[in-house]
Amino acid sequence: MEVAMKAIKARAVATLLTATLISTGAFFAAPSAVANDGTNSLAAVLTAKGNYDTDGTNYDIVTAAVLAVLEAKPNSGVSALTDGNVALTAFIPNDDAFINLVTAWTGVAPASESAAFSAVAQLGIDTVENVLLYHVVPGSTILSPDALKANGASLATALKGASLAVTVKGTDITLADQDAVAADPKVILSQVDINKGNKQVAHGIDAVLLPVQLISLGSNSLAAVLTAKNSFDSNKSNFDIVTAAVLAVLKAKPTSDVAILTDGNVPVTAFIPNDGAFLNLVKALTGKAPKNERAAFNTVAGLGIPTVESILKYHVVQGNAILSPAALKANGAQLMTALDGKVIRVSVDGTKITLADYNKKLKDPVVVLSRVDLNKGNLQVAHGINAVLMPTA
Repeated sequence: MEVAMKAIKARAVATLLTATLISTGAFFAAPSAVANDGTNSLAAVLTAKGNYDTDGTNYDIVTAAVLAVLEAKPNSGVSALTDGNVALTAFIPNDDAFINLVTAWTGVAPASESAAFSAVAQLGIDTVENVLLYHVVPGSTILSPDALKANGASLATALKGASLAVTVKGTDITLADQDAVAADPKVILSQVDINKGNKQVAHGIDAVLLPVQLISLGSNSLAAVLTAKNSFDSNKSNFDIVTAAVLAVLKAKPTSDVAILTDGNVPVTAFIPNDGAFLNLVKALTGKAPKNERAAFNTVAGLGIPTVESILKYHVVQGNAILSPAALKANGAQLMTALDGKVIRVSVDGTKITLADYNKKLKDPVVVLSRVDLNKGNLQVAHGINAVLMPTA
């Protein structure tokens, strides 16, 4: 009986690690020159220590999750972690990662690692399986030197159709998942290259990768964010003019569709031009640079409320929030806006996201990478842009 249980544990651990490796495979540009010919499986490594304790840096909960999936579904893709001949890389959340997830999800900190696992198990075996598969990237062994060169990479995971976005800043490696609320996991530098020298390698991470939105999104509206600071100044990177335009439209037409920005329960993505964008627009329209932001707004307002309303609606895309990792994969996409029949055409070149409108005389707006994912964690999200989108020629 004990031998059989060890075999099940080994298969479960191997499966989990395999899934994790699949999800991280895109991290590296080229395989490491270090030989990785050993066949010790990740399952064998994980199950060598599988008891719950009070050490949050261990991997007891993820091991228990793997075992639970393999017991319920012996043929699950997670079983790859038990076959040391299958090359893969797994990103494995430590126990603290699961405890933090359960706390964020339920609002109550679990009393123990066992309690945290029980809460995770309540999601159902299929969900737990998908989460595990989302942590695996199959293929070549990805060692830490390769991962540190993977900034901007998109990793296809063992979960069909699901990928991870990689960001590297110095020695910080962050993995972006599909949950807009939970913190994105970071690789724990003291826990990298686990099982090095073998075909299966793992890296510890400090949060659980989520392939779906698990934690509820907030209802803070974009209007609340914009109006928190709405006085004109000399900072071109702010959004004072677009805020004044929204307020002007709502004052003149309280039932305008622009009012959607005040309802945080309605999911939208807004591309909001900074003040420099409006200053440049006014100069292009009049041939003269406005003296200040207020003068620029007055010129825009002079176009008439219906025109200003149409321009604002053309900057809003209804539906689930589009976060920056998804936007970077949206080359060629056409976004239907809140202005009837009008679309925004997206082109992506590296990390440059350009939005094409209907005006061929003015430069197309580019997303300002330092001002993306504004109001993240809520149903309404915005990205700053450096020019105004024009719905007419």
